[in-house]
Amino acid sequence: MRRWLYSSLIASVLLGSSQAVAAPPPAYRQEVVVAGSPFQGVHGLVVDGKGQLLASNLLGQTVHSVDLSTGAVSTLVGPPKGGADDVTLGPDGSIYWTGYFSGELMRRTPKGKTRVIARDLPGLNSLAFRGDGRLYVTQIGRADALWEVDPDGKKKPRQVLAAPGFLNGFEFGPDDRLYGPLLLKGQIVRVDVDTGKIEVVAGGFMMPTAVNFDASRQHLFVVDAVRGELVRVRVATGEKKVVAQLPTGLDNLAVGPDDRVYVSNMVDNDIRVVNPADGSVKSVVTARLTVPAGLAVAPDDADEQLYVADVYALRRVGGRDGKIHQTTRVLSTPMVFPMHVSLGAKHVVLSSAYLGSLQVLDRATGAVLRTIPNINGVQGAIELNDGTLLVAEATTGRLVRIDKAEPAGVTVITEGLKGPVGLVADLEGPEPGVYVTEVRSGRVTRVRLADGEQRTVAKGLRAPEGIARHPDGGLVVAEVGRKRLVRIDPATGRSTVLATGLRIGLPESEGLPPGYVPTGVAVGRSGTIYVSSDVESALYRFVPVP
Repeated sequence: MRRWLYSSLIASVLLGSSQAVAAPPPAYRQEVVVAGSPFQGVHGLVVDGKGQLLASNLLGQTVHSVDLSTGAVSTLVGPPKGGADDVTLGPDGSIYWTGYFSGELMRRTPKGKTRVIARDLPGLNSLAFRGDGRLYVTQIGRADALWEVDPDGKKKPRQVLAAPGFLNGFEFGPDDRLYGPLLLKGQIVRVDVDTGKIEVVAGGFMMPTAVNFDASRQHLFVVDAVRGELVRVRVATGEKKVVAQLPTGLDNLAVGPDDRVYVSNMVDNDIRVVNPADGSVKSVVTARLTVPAGLAVAPDDADEQLYVADVYALRRVGGRDGKIHQTTRVLSTPMVFPMHVSLGAKHVVLSSAYLGSLQVLDRATGAVLRTIPNINGVQGAIELNDGTLLVAEATTGRLVRIDKAEPAGVTVITEGLKGPVGLVADLEGPEPGVYVTEVRSGRVTRVRLADGEQRTVAKGLRAPEGIARHPDGGLVVAEVGRKRLVRIDPATGRSTVLATGLRIGLPESEGLPPGYVPTGVAVGRSGTIYVSSDVESALYRFVPVP
């Protein structure tokens, strides 16, 4: 059975707002808890025929090249232009990729010129060229459609299909038909892009996310994200055979000239290669974390185990040993892309601006008890002692309380915050409240819960995000805009720099709220400070030096 930990919220209650704030330690020693990765979730893949595998990195906003002989990863397009859900090669060698959040289709010519060739297609997902050089793209999640797009960006896109059922990673066959998976229907289909006619090739999948033809062009390889299966489908009959069993969370695939299948897993942030002849699997690129964002640690836990909102998973990581002790994965569970995590007395609270929702999990079992939709750019969320939730809405600038009713009722506590991101409770004393980081105004603000009154605690910060309470009563804040960690005295607002030169703060992306992927901060009972690095997909600790 899982042993879930006590709440950081309880810590703030026990500390009390009136506790005297001791002087911070004179220095901290920076150490690695979990080493990083070149990716922040691997998605679309394509083999270029020159020994390189192109890989798209949506949240990291990059397009990479992977040397298939060594596994070495290099960056072809960096942030913010490289925010790619899928990637392909054009007839002239140009690289094309889709911006899921930005709704933009991008092109990079062989000479290195990068530009937008289509806009205003939210949820832009997969793409492929037909044999005659025509380019097609799909929308998923934020819309549901198939479009033909001019590869040069001179003509307006033409809609081919509306609401097909989330057509994902596809490829054109020898018959010039489009072959791809319908996520919502669990089917592999064949589409005549000239007439819009759809035919079912095979069904019975849980969540097929991509297909590619084998060398014979008579079979399709299919990845099923929920089952973690690589399946071969005979196109003529729809007959299916599982080629390899892999971890859940598979996103895309590419077939090399030797018929080996390269598979991306967004949950594990890795790429593996499967030999379909015998089903053997080898790693090409490995990782331990994906997109570490929000952090939480129980105040009385001597082992200082961290809850990490890793966007594609919720992981429990040993703060002292760096071991990943438990992983709850998206897609194969009801959990929805966590970006913040906090610990209540009985529950774990997750929030996700990725798909606009809050979730309450049972601390003892990990079961999802509630899922509450919220499309207002939810960032930090904490549970109060009465079971209600306090939520920072970064898009609206509101702090709201969500009650325990179904459907959930929402009460606005205060408005006018400038990109609220991080929350930490201050409930002891005559005026219970909460500290909020405002990424747009550069302030830490205390909001009184009784009437929403705002009091500026500190200002002049640059893009403050994660915030945690130190055992001495001070506030520890990730000042992302200056790549540093600061300590703030809540009584005086005085700031002390604890660490500089941190690898934190991916550029914000269109389509996600202020704060983007938040930098998480947590403090253990020893006074050790833990910080997530979205730039490196790593975890660090700062140990006080006597």
